[in-house]
Amino acid sequence: MKSPETSTLSPFHSGRVTLDGMSTSISPSIPADVNELKYREAFAKACRCIGPQLQSFEDELSRQLVSDNPQIDRVLKYVARLGGKRLRPALTFLTAELFGPSTDETTRLAIVVELVHTATLVHDDVLDSSGLRRHQPTVHVRWDVPTSILIGDWLFTHAYGLANAGESTLPGRWISAAAKRVCEGEIRQNQTIGNWELSQEEYFDVLACKTGALCGASCAMGAWSTAAPAWRCDALQSFGNKLGLAFQIFDDWLDVWGDQAPSGKTLGTDFAHDKPTLPWIYLLGTLNPADRQTWFERYNSDPQNAKADLQAMLKQSDASGYTLGCAKGFAQSACEDLRKAISGFDLSERQTQALRALEEIAKASVSRAG
Repeated sequence: MKSPETSTLSPFHSGRVTLDGMSTSISPSIPADVNELKYREAFAKACRCIGPQLQSFEDELSRQLVSDNPQIDRVLKYVARLGGKRLRPALTFLTAELFGPSTDETTRLAIVVELVHTATLVHDDVLDSSGLRRHQPTVHVRWDVPTSILIGDWLFTHAYGLANAGESTLPGRWISAAAKRVCEGEIRQNQTIGNWELSQEEYFDVLACKTGALCGASCAMGAWSTAAPAWRCDALQSFGNKLGLAFQIFDDWLDVWGDQAPSGKTLGTDFAHDKPTLPWIYLLGTLNPADRQTWFERYNSDPQNAKADLQAMLKQSDASGYTLGCAKGFAQSACEDLRKAISGFDLSERQTQALRALEEIAKASVSRAG
């Protein structure tokens, strides 16, 4: 049984984080202990309660990533191995389990969100000139840029077809709205290159599009697939949006202070490509107006030396702790939205397991090695 089409939940709900409302929960004093959890182990443990669903997902995903053309089929099989931990499908199944057993519809939507996510990764690696993804050469390195772009397009197109394969058009409208926001976020982030005057509020809004939108859609569609009321889907969409923000901000931390070995991807690319991320935005915000203006002037005339100065200042700053604090603050706020989504429920054992799993994933997302 599905939520009725007359639901007040809009597939075009922006899911924007209310940044002013978040300010009280973001604290730079949160301890910067990134070793409190091994993310892969914590994620796997959290997902044990949906083990059969995830196996069915993997089996069906393998059936979806095929082509009659042997060369294209080879690329698709390679892309499938770059998928990582399946965060977004797990969110879809777990939010479904909060309200009822997962259905075939849930599996289909989990595949949809993973296809869209994988497409964005393939394209992102081209945009960022990244050489590694999950310890393997990226698609454009293994083959070439045109192949990478077109395989990404293939994944997007297939995802939209699957989203509209059910009785309702809502998932198709929902995922297209989320994918559009992801693309807008990427475009806006590209437009920030070299804009070191970017504010934290503007940056968070970019991340809410770039990363939060698809996590939010994953959560809301999972709940919708088991007939959750619209207001509960809204709360879970907010949970996913903030979880995505926390995850991405922690990625900002990893890009500066992470270890490339466990992360399995090229690090340091954001700063190398003049992309302002939270550590640098925060650091520049700590300078007094005169020093800040002096640095901007130097960057305009001698960008490499100006960036070297900024790197030296970073070592003496509390930017690491502040960035981690922001990530943990968004994760905490996400869990508050999660509790709102199930308020008033007398949870069964299955629902309690799903709730705990989602909370553990939120916690682990800001305590990972990669």
